[in-house]
Amino acid sequence: MNRKVTFVFINICVVLVLIGLIVMQPASAAAVSHEGTATVKGIDLDKGIVKLSHGPITSLKWPAMTMDFKFKDSALMQGIMVGDAVTFTFIESNGDYVITHIRPSK
Repeated sequence: MNRKVTFVFINICVVLVLIGLIVMQPASAAAVSHEGTATVKGIDLDKGIVKLSHGPITSLKWPAMTMDFKFKDSALMQGIMVGDAVTFTFIESNGDYVITHIRPSK
């Protein structure tokens, strides 16, 4: 009987450790950020979208292209106008590309 209790206890501990590792995985996985330079082609503050014509993004092996990026805080776009040359940083979040930092290029 004592062996059975020990066996069950060990198996329960292993399962709890595995569950803990699975639950902690998303929290420990940091979002990878990417940087680029672009020209602003459009800004939609209501939808939280900026259209950028960007150069190659080497960290993603992207060629130059024009595409929409999301931004969560409209304060990021303060002082940014259509036609501006900008430097920006973004992450991938839930299948969207989200700008975390943007500033006019000098």
